[in-house]
Amino acid sequence: MTDFRAPSPHRFDRVANFRDMGGHTTHDGRRLAPGRLLRAGHLGDASDADLAILEPYGLRRVFDFRTASDIEIEGEDRLTSQAESVRLPMPDPARGGDIRALMEGATKDDLHGIFGDGKAERMMSESAAGLVRERREPYSIFLKALAQPTHVPALFHCSAGKDRAGWAGSVVLLTLGVPEDQVIEQYLLSNRAGDEIIESNREKGREFWHDALAPLIGVREEYIQASFDAVKTDWGDFDTYLSQGLSITQEEREALRANLLE
Repeated sequence: MTDFRAPSPHRFDRVANFRDMGGHTTHDGRRLAPGRLLRAGHLGDASDADLAILEPYGLRRVFDFRTASDIEIEGEDRLTSQAESVRLPMPDPARGGDIRALMEGATKDDLHGIFGDGKAERMMSESAAGLVRERREPYSIFLKALAQPTHVPALFHCSAGKDRAGWAGSVVLLTLGVPEDQVIEQYLLSNRAGDEIIESNREKGREFWHDALAPLIGVREEYIQASFDAVKTDWGDFDTYLSQGLSITQEEREALRANLLE
């Protein structure tokens, strides 16, 4: 299995959780081509230097899973010269707006009461399952778009690039025929960015920070397992979820493989 834990070769100023998904191998020995599919946090704060890093990829599409309220807070994506934005809004499974409201004026004891003792983990697992069951249309549009040669190279993101984008990356890899252990490994890479955020908050002693929030910042294997369980419970297996849940035809699946694999 390819080791995806090496640090990104790029050092971005204001783009978090970036990675090139190239290098994953499929059950039949093919490989996801480097530079075809990228993922990251949002590009609303991207600096000119960040755009200069992204420009050589020749991005055709940037898929944005954020809601209008996310964009109002974080800003419109800054795009490279050839890229077009495709908005596929879905609420953040971590319920970012709700969490911001809950945190406003909350004490550390309040935060522990809201998110401590496993509550945050349960919230995230329930949300991960909800992405599978309740957000089928945007994920279907996303896969169908990636099957079109004119839509890649592409980058996809949400706010932090870990939950909504996390299932998007998992769905693509599973559709291509990448083994589940690699899918989990790719998903957990978001913890590199999450660990930096957690450590930064602790070092700065920010008044709002409480360790009960840590499960909301990072990702855990139990979250993606909740997504897998939702697929199995509702559709029996991933192929049925893909065909019946997301309405992806076998022809579209083969086109996506032709478009992204080498």
